[in-house]
Amino acid sequence: MSTIRFCGSSDGSKSLLEIMREKEYRIHADCSGLGTCGKCRVRFISDTPKPTDTEKKHLSEKALSEGIRLACQTKVSGDFTVEMDDLDDAMEIASIKGSYAEEIASIEGSDTEEIASIEDSDVEVMPRNPVVAIDIGTTTLVAALLDPGRRKIIKAVTGVNHQRSFGADVISRIQAANQGNGAELKELIHSDIRNLLSSLGVDETVPEIITANTTMQHLWQGLSCETLGVAPYTPVDISCRTIEGCTLLPGISTYVGADIVSGIVAAKMDQSEKPCILIDLGTNGEMAIGNRDKIMVASTAAGPAFEGGNISCGTAGIPGAISGITIERGAIKYETIGGLTPVGLCGSGVVEIVYELLKEELIDDIGLLDDAVDEDGFRIADQVFFTQKDIREVQLAKAAIRAGLETLLQAYGIGYDQVDTLYLAGGFGLKINLEKACAIGLLPRKLLNRTKAVGNTSLKGAALYAFDEGIRDRFIRVASSSEEVSLADSGVFQEKYMEQMYFETM
Repeated sequence: MSTIRFCGSSDGSKSLLEIMREKEYRIHADCSGLGTCGKCRVRFISDTPKPTDTEKKHLSEKALSEGIRLACQTKVSGDFTVEMDDLDDAMEIASIKGSYAEEIASIEGSDTEEIASIEDSDVEVMPRNPVVAIDIGTTTLVAALLDPGRRKIIKAVTGVNHQRSFGADVISRIQAANQGNGAELKELIHSDIRNLLSSLGVDETVPEIITANTTMQHLWQGLSCETLGVAPYTPVDISCRTIEGCTLLPGISTYVGADIVSGIVAAKMDQSEKPCILIDLGTNGEMAIGNRDKIMVASTAAGPAFEGGNISCGTAGIPGAISGITIERGAIKYETIGGLTPVGLCGSGVVEIVYELLKEELIDDIGLLDDAVDEDGFRIADQVFFTQKDIREVQLAKAAIRAGLETLLQAYGIGYDQVDTLYLAGGFGLKINLEKACAIGLLPRKLLNRTKAVGNTSLKGAALYAFDEGIRDRFIRVASSSEEVSLADSGVFQEKYMEQMYFETM
């Protein structure tokens, strides 16, 4: 993995993280500088400051002795030089070409006429009237160059959402915007998009179709986020609107945005005779259930555990991330992205280690690690451990997802036997082992054989919008007619949440 060197000078009044933000050095700070995630690691080349109590909590003695500190906790007086891993450069997003091919083939009713094909990655001939579809994710961005005339995706590129230096989840971004950082957050996302457009060989004069969750759309547009984080959680604007040549697709509410509307349209749930379910296993835990007659939606605070966040040795899907694990007769075998030396656990690896520890009876049904496991956690590889705290993070995340789904299903008035298909949206859904996900209780066992990982349905919906002007009415109808189920004040959700905290015996 490549590294970045950063030199500077400080009077000691600001943390290193604040200084790096000001100088536009983007470091991942999943907790937005609160000192709880331990991810903003830097290595001092010389004159390493004494570690704080928080750093001693998150960093091993070996790491501390090597000059590693947390940028959010470190204040330096005078000149300094630090190094950090270039995680942005290392980010490995699933191949767009591969994921789209799998996605189009797996969505019921879609065919090659809907999106004809994805061409080679090099753009030799620019389409006559190109359009760019953009999915602004909380963690990553995806942009696709489209040829509407031929219904083709010409090229797709991915990038990191550099707003991540203000926190990994939308709540952190909302708080940052409300604390006076709104203009910087807006510029960050516009800069990221300009870089993607440049990679596609176009500029901002090309029409854009933008899909995203409601917070990301507000930050892109520079709207106030004051009402997003407090009851009754009212967005400023979630309509289908065009601003300076960019069309923002409509959302349903503050926490169920245009990305889910796009997914519902892409999966043709709004045209299906039988009820279907769509789940995005991201931080916001957005989900929908319904058919052509009625659609109900909800969101639940799943947290970033399945994206590698809030996990002691968690990481994004970068080269070296452990993505697959098996334990047989005490022997641990793992797979890493790119076959490289392990650097941490990505989301699919988190699911697999929980499954394997349950299978080996090293975790009990309430989530306690066996006493035989070292107090530092279960050792997977050198410097990669899975701790008791990590297990709790997984329990909280999977309980939120399952309780949300059970509550939504009950509100809709049907059982699992009446569900035709469960669509699992997002890149994470393409990578996880569905059987293991069901076994740990993240997904319902009863729907295992009816679950389809369909990739980035948000971006596919945006592409379909560009290809068919008549589809606009479907987007608006889904956004305006979908009924949101509030989980925050639901007694059913609270009851289901406590039930789903437990693991099933294997």
